[in-house]
Amino acid sequence: MAVAELREAIVRGDLEPGEPIRQEETARELGLSVIPVREALKTLANEGVVTYRPQRGYAVAELHADGVDGIFRVRELLEGEAERIAVRRIAPDGIAEMRKALEEQRLAAAERDVVKVIRTNRRFHFVLFERCDNPLLIRYVRQTWDSLDPHRAVAYRKALSEGAGTDSDRIHQEHVQVVEALESGDHDLAIRLLVGHRAGGQVVFHHLLHNGA
Repeated sequence: MAVAELREAIVRGDLEPGEPIRQEETARELGLSVIPVREALKTLANEGVVTYRPQRGYAVAELHADGVDGIFRVRELLEGEAERIAVRRIAPDGIAEMRKALEEQRLAAAERDVVKVIRTNRRFHFVLFERCDNPLLIRYVRQTWDSLDPHRAVAYRKALSEGAGTDSDRIHQEHVQVVEALESGDHDLAIRLLVGHRAGGQVVFHHLLHNGA
């Protein structure tokens, strides 16, 4: 529960990248003792969501330009492999599940609900990833997503605050195109669209770092 609550606080923006996490204060807010909060922070540190420095304690992980490129290179390798297998295995029920997540994401964006947007975006992609039927590969893909969540939240909050015509709309349209390619059975097109989608995300993160949240 402590891990889930801390994740959501980071995604909501209650805890920003670079912000210290006070264990005692956090425990009081969650209605828990310090021990489960400390263990949750260790888990999140292993995932790269928070960082730990001796004498300074835990803080939400910050992202730098070289870190963006490193994470997206790993994503390219891991997700590319998962997608290459999954696009040929996904059945109509899986595509329907992606459609449902896509519609829920659209509604969440209209409501400016960043937590729900991120949750539905993740579900959209992982419906496909999981069709690769390789639990270890999916585990590592999930870790790269976890490490980006604090920064993905900042990017989405910025996009949603700007209204229509922003990256939020671009992401939705790209998702629609991926689903349409899968529905038509054009696996090569689906892969190209997913590669471009990831590249667009990398540009967004660099833009965010350059211009600030």
